[in-house]
Formats: sequence, structure tokens, C-alpha cells
Amino acid sequence: MDINIYLLCFNESALIPHVVKHYKKYLPSCNITIYDNESTDDSVKIAKALGCSVISWNSNNSIDESKYLVIKNGCWKNVEKGWIIVADMDEFLCVTEDDLNNEQKLGTTILSIEGYDMIGESETLDLTDIDLQEIKKAVANTNESKKLCFLRENILDMNYFPGAHYCIPSGNVKYSSTTYINKHMATLGLKHFTNKYITRYDRAENMRKLGWAAHYSNDIIEIQDIYNTQLNSCITL
Repeated sequence: MDINIYLLCFNESALIPHVVKHYKKYLPSCNITIYDNESTDDSVKIAKALGCSVISWNSNNSIDESKYLVIKNGCWKNVEKGWIIVADMDEFLCVTEDDLNNEQKLGTTILSIEGYDMIGESETLDLTDIDLQEIKKAVANTNESKKLCFLRENILDMNYFPGAHYCIPSGNVKYSSTTYINKHMATLGLKHFTNKYITRYDRAENMRKLGWAAHYSNDIIEIQDIYNTQLNSCITL
């Protein structure tokens, strides 16, 4: 099958092996391209070693949602056909090649998706003590019910809004009657979660002035409360 996956990256060396393992398990024919925001860790080295293509881009060491949108709305435009997945590094869409074959036969051009925050209990920063594929604890998150996967030859534009939580696709738009799960691997352990929140808070100063990325914090107690609330309110998926 023609399946092209595009993932945004900044210092995601802990997640890259897991996300590549996930997509190669579900979609063995896929090609994965990493849009790397000049990571300072081993993200690029790991991605290339795992067979991913890497394209570097620069946002001056800050979160720049306008540049994210340019990438997400345009990175797939040079592909003429096949299924496209555009996601963040921590978004694991659960769909198989058989699923995509069946959806294409049904005339589907965009998958309907239901999002969940997956809750892990790693005690490390690098997540080496857990298997992300085995996490079952989850909290429903409608913001992660994104339109991540679509059929290129039928879709002209996705027109993602900031965060890609919403979009106004154009072309021959037909959503799947089956709903697929997007596992948002964001809350994987207190150390990893705290580090992520503080790092993104520091890089999002300009975005906060525009009212974006406002959920990030550098208050350790607040971050711990967010993590514990999700851990104590999760379901088994």
C-alpha cells in the first residue's frame, strides 16, 4: 500500500523507537518522515537508524504554531496517491493496512477518530522501564479526536487549525463509519510528563502571548496534580 506518515519532532529520542515500532506493526508498508525542529538530543540519529527520512526545520528554539500549520497542511502535497497520516510524535493512530483497504473500498476518504490520553507509570525520563504498546490506562480526550488520516487522491486541503485539533478539509470528503482510536502518549510517567511540560512551557512564551499553548506550566505542583488526576480517573482501554 501507499502509506506516508509525517511526524513532528523536537527532542523526542525517548518516543521515536516506540512510535516507529507502533506504525511498522500496524502499517508495515508505511514510509515515515520526521520533521525535526533542530533537536539537540539523539532524535535525528535514532530516526535515521530506524529507517525514517528526516527533514530539518527551524523555529529559533521556540514553539511556533504557525510553522507547525505550514508543515501539517503542506508536507504531504508532493504525494499523489495513497493514505496520509499527519501527526505529532506522541499520537499513535490504531489502524491496520486491512482497515485502510476496506475503507478505501467503501469510498472513505478521511478516518473518523476518537482520542485518548494514555496513562503510563514510568519512573524514568527515557521511558526505558515501560512498553508503550502495553499501556491500557486511558482518559478520553476529545482534543485528540483529530482528522489524522486521509486519502490523498481525494483530499485537496486539510486546512488544519492551531494544534490540528480541528480542520476544514476540501475535496471529496467522506468520513468512515468506523471510529478508530488515537492513543495520545502524553502522560507516561511523572518525571517524563514534568520534563515535557516545563520544556514546552519555556519554548511557548511567544505562543502564550497569542493565547495558544496555554495549558503548559512550569509549576511542578500543578503538573503533579494534572498527572495524578489523570492517573486516578483513567479507564482501561
